[in-house]
Amino acid sequence: MAVLTRDSQAPASDVAELRGHARPRHRPGGVAVVGLGYWGPKLLRNLTALMGDEDVIAIDSDAARLMGARKQYPWVRSYTSLEAALEGETIGAVVIATPAKTHAALARTALEAGCGVLVEKPLASSVAEAREIVNLAASREQVLMVAHTFLFSRRVEWLARFIRNGELGAIHYATSSRLNLGLHRPDVNVIWDLAPHDFSILFHLLSEFPVRLQTSGRSLVKGGGCDVAFINMTFPSGVVSAIDVSWMSPKKIRNTVIVGDSRMAVYDDTDNEAPVQIYDRGIAALDSADFGSNQLTYRYGDTIHPYIAPDEPLSVELSHFLDCIRRGQRSISDGLFGLRVVEALEAAEESRLRGGVPVELQHTVATTAEEFDDTPAVRQAAS
Repeated sequence: MAVLTRDSQAPASDVAELRGHARPRHRPGGVAVVGLGYWGPKLLRNLTALMGDEDVIAIDSDAARLMGARKQYPWVRSYTSLEAALEGETIGAVVIATPAKTHAALARTALEAGCGVLVEKPLASSVAEAREIVNLAASREQVLMVAHTFLFSRRVEWLARFIRNGELGAIHYATSSRLNLGLHRPDVNVIWDLAPHDFSILFHLLSEFPVRLQTSGRSLVKGGGCDVAFINMTFPSGVVSAIDVSWMSPKKIRNTVIVGDSRMAVYDDTDNEAPVQIYDRGIAALDSADFGSNQLTYRYGDTIHPYIAPDEPLSVELSHFLDCIRRGQRSISDGLFGLRVVEALEAAEESRLRGGVPVELQHTVATTAEEFDDTPAVRQAAS
């Protein structure tokens, strides 16, 4: 089978050349929320709780939505466009919660105005747009963060630390399922809608990005886009992974499995009692002089259900974003991480459109260790 290669490296002239850990140029002021559709009201609720009504600005072209925001938060100022808000207010940060096709243009406007930016996933609707925004943020030394909200879940973070401490041993493979009946969206297909969650979770848990993707998918609703897809990935370490996403499932499933040579882990976001479970199970090969004997033994140990205090990941995410701006620290979900997710989305979509031909990605900007380093700093230019 032919394999397509996608080179994610931009020409050297297109890459902002910044060295060291530059502190972002913080423009003091309020926080503007652009878009009051599904996520906008949730963002307003959390930001007003963190900062107070006086420091939050609501932006939407729909007058009815603005009226609803003012009714619930009387001291929140409102505008019908980001440009008008930037002219009328002192804004230090912009949170973008609009359709994906508008992300790049709005992020560009906010960055050029000197604001830190948090963009709903995905960062942009193409790799070219995402790379442009990442480089713009780097050249202007501004915080750019993508709202991959699951990275701020205590459940995911607990599991990430458990894996990085070597508790599962060497990782063999991972699976992730995100299934439900609906909701069909007219602006994106199921890959661009649901897969960003699974990509971000797996990239964070495995501390690496894929180098090869292969996708098969179908459109089950007449006249609609792809609403079920199966995505296979290969990582530099040799770990393989499978993701299935669907808007056509009888049951809501949010399940991630990580299998190591010592133990196995299951993260089920729909299980409020035991969302993370660790299984001390595995297979061992035994040396035997008898060629015909069974040379495998199965180990069944304890199952651990760690207590993980509940939280609201969205509130943690917003607090982290504000801290990154104030302190000049790097986000775990920064623009470069967001770019890697968009690269995976675009490669997965290309593979699907070409009938499942595998697509290879060539990352050249940094090593895996560098990209997942925890040192507080702002990540620099994208490849």
